[in-house]
Amino acid sequence: MTFQEALIAANYVFDDEDYDGCYVKQDSDGFIHCYQEGEDDNEWNYVKMTDEFDVILEHTIYPYQNSFAFSAL
Repeated sequence: MTFQEALIAANYVFDDEDYDGCYVKQDSDGFIHCYQEGEDDNEWNYVKMTDEFDVILEHTIYPYQNSFAFSAL
């Protein structure tokens, strides 16, 4: 399973219009979670923000280099 397939399986939706090519989902608390491909190979940027787009958390992950658990999405 690719990282993109894992995001889709975790109910993320690709949004190229409103979120600049991110895989996005909103949780039950109203937080928005976004994953976007980074500039380097196998680099993904993650952002958690409020529904008013205030960033709460952001970091870069490398899902195929680390033992990243796709179930954590």
